[in-house]
Amino acid sequence: TENRRYRKDLGEILAVIGQASKSLLGGKALKVFAEDLTQPIKNKRQSKAMSRKLNSWMIGLMRDSLQKWANWTGSVVTEVQPSYTSQIDSRNGTLLGKRTGDNFTGFDGVVLQADHNAAKNILARGTDFEISRFSSRAEVQAVLLRRTARYLKGLGLSLANAVELGWLDSKHTKTQTFKQLLAGMSGTSK
Repeated sequence: TENRRYRKDLGEILAVIGQASKSLLGGKALKVFAEDLTQPIKNKRQSKAMSRKLNSWMIGLMRDSLQKWANWTGSVVTEVQPSYTSQIDSRNGTLLGKRTGDNFTGFDGVVLQADHNAAKNILARGTDFEISRFSSRAEVQAVLLRRTARYLKGLGLSLANAVELGWLDSKHTKTQTFKQLLAGMSGTSK
């Protein structure tokens, strides 16, 4: 009975994944960007081994299905570096804003649907020449902090101002890039 239930559940999962892949490509040749989720998901309460197995199994099923349909339609699937894709404001490409559940709230108070915002960021990441699929999380964060600093400079503000105003998560203040940018911007902030 356990094996039968497992096969039934697996069949249902594969059917949903296959249908989603098919509907995404819709029989057309497209260029698709997807997050490279081969790294284990951290901060989960499961054991590391269980998390790694579940993550690689499910991601593998999704990747295989998407690639199968891409091959049939002549589409190309390109994986991108996933770091911070759900924490960037897709309207300006900065780290100004916060994701809370299904919503992403920009620094200006505009509320976006979080998954749609992340999807736009994944699309933008696919053509981003500064961030490659193999960039480390720290390298991605450094690029995004530099972009955020440039954007803020255009507003006459600094990274420190953004943290004080609650626009930028204070976790970024601990990085070397943040400190370097702050030192470089001293004298230009309000």
